[in-house]
Amino acid sequence: MQKREENAAVAAMRAGFTLIEILVAVAIIGILGTVATMSITKNLEKAKATAARDAVNNIKGAVMNYYIQNKKYPTDLRQLIEASGDDEAILEGGEGALEDPWGSEYKYERSGKKIVVISAGPDMEFGNDDDIRSDKIEKSNR
Repeated sequence: MQKREENAAVAAMRAGFTLIEILVAVAIIGILGTVATMSITKNLEKAKATAARDAVNNIKGAVMNYYIQNKKYPTDLRQLIEASGDDEAILEGGEGALEDPWGSEYKYERSGKKIVVISAGPDMEFGNDDDIRSDKIEKSNR
């Protein structure tokens, strides 16, 4: 009878997890969570850059459409989102259409007939290497 009680006690002790086993499992889950978070963050930045490139091209097209309709270039990008008379806005999306994915406003430059639309990029400062420019996108697509 005593042997059975000892076997039952040993079996009960073996039925649970040890503290070390639980710590190893928690560490593995933590490592997997960190890797997943880093991967998601990296892909999110790529998605923002792609969205900014698309928006820069769309805004440049809207500037050209504005010129075709009005025989003059807009003095400010806000003119693209304002409806005039019976005409609808050239660029849909309201004020949000003029902000890049990082929260900065797009910049518009014109030299003669050359139009350049610029996003400040992730650092939100113009004039750096991370700026997304419509003239550089065109060159990279050739």
